[in-house]
Amino acid sequence: MNRKPIILILTSGDEIGGASKTVADGIRKIGSHNAVIVSDDKYGSVKRASTLDRILDSGAEYQYLREKKDKGVLRDKFKFKTLSKRVNRINNLVKRYRPEYILCMTPYAHHSAIEAKRRARFSTQILYMLTSFTLGKRVPDDETSVVLVENADVKADLVREGVRSKDVMTMGLPYDVEKKSKEDILALKQELGFFKAKTVLLNIDSGLKREKQNKNRLQELFELMLDQGNIINLVVVCADQRFRQTLNAMAVRVQNMKVVFVQSEDKIDEYISVCDIAVTRYDPSVIYKCFKLGIPSIVLGNDEREKGDVDYLVSRELCLPAKENIEVVGQMYKLLQTDAADVIAENGAKWVEFNSVDNICNFLVSYIGI
Repeated sequence: MNRKPIILILTSGDEIGGASKTVADGIRKIGSHNAVIVSDDKYGSVKRASTLDRILDSGAEYQYLREKKDKGVLRDKFKFKTLSKRVNRINNLVKRYRPEYILCMTPYAHHSAIEAKRRARFSTQILYMLTSFTLGKRVPDDETSVVLVENADVKADLVREGVRSKDVMTMGLPYDVEKKSKEDILALKQELGFFKAKTVLLNIDSGLKREKQNKNRLQELFELMLDQGNIINLVVVCADQRFRQTLNAMAVRVQNMKVVFVQSEDKIDEYISVCDIAVTRYDPSVIYKCFKLGIPSIVLGNDEREKGDVDYLVSRELCLPAKENIEVVGQMYKLLQTDAADVIAENGAKWVEFNSVDNICNFLVSYIGI
C-alpha cells in the first residue's frame, strides 16, 4: 500500500480560530494527502523562558529582526538549551514524517521552523500562512518558499520588501462558517428564547492572553449592554465558569433581554448566525466569519499590531472601530439606526466572495516545490 504524501502543519498555542485544524481537515477531505498537526507543546520549550521565546511570544520578533537587519534568520547568539531542543524536535519531525513541506500557521511556529532548517540543514521547504490583514512589521526571510496572505495589499508590501511576486499567494484566510437558512435561524432563535430584538455577539474573552484586562473590559461592556434594555439580546463568549456565574447573576436582574453564554470560542459558530451585530476583540477568525455571514462588526484593538489591522479594515469600510467601551455603545446604535450596517455587510461579503478554505487546501495539495 502506497503511503500518502504528508503535509506537516506547525502551530502554537497562540493560534487564532482553530486555523490549523480547519486546513488539516480540508486537506484530508481532498484525499490525496495526509496532514499532521504539531503544536509547540510538542516541539517547543516546556517553559518559554529564553530570550528568543520572549521575543517570539511578544510579537516583537519582526521589529528585532528589522533592527538587526536579519531578514528572518535567527543568529547563533540564541544558543540556549531550550533552543537546541526545539531544533532537534522539529528536525526529528521532518525525519519521522518526511513531509512534502512544512506549513507554519503562527509567527512562533514560522520562526522556529526557519531556525531549525538553518541549523539542522534539512532541505524540506517551508510555507507560511499569514493570518492577519496587514504585513505590519513582519520581515521576509530567505528560507520560506511561499507566503499565503489575506489580500493584495499584503502581497504588495512583501514584494516591496524583496519577496518574489510568484512566491506570495493571495488566498484569504482559513476560516469558514456554515450559513443557516432563514428558517433554521428563526428556529434557533426560538429555541434560545430570544425576544424580538436585534442580537449582539460579545467576543471579548481572550483566554490566557491579557486575561485580567479582558475580563474587566468584558464586565464593564456587559453592564453597558444590560443598560440598553429590551432593544437587544446578547450572546456572550466567556470561557471561565466562575466569571460566567458572575455575569449571569447580573443578567438575571434585567427583564426583556435574553442573554446566552458561549463557553468557548470553538462554539461561536453555533450561535453567530443568529447575531445581527458582533462586538469583538481583534480576532481575524470572528471578523472573517462576519464577512461571510453579512454581519457588521465593531472591533476593539489593543496593541499596535492589532490597531494597524483594525485601521486597515476601517479604511475599507469593513468594520467600525472602538477604543473604549462607551464607544462600543455609540457604534452599536450607529449600526442599529443608520444604513452603516448594510454598507459594512455588503463590503464584507464582496471582500470574501472568491475566498474559501477549499481553494486554500486545493492549492496546498497541488503545490510542488522547485
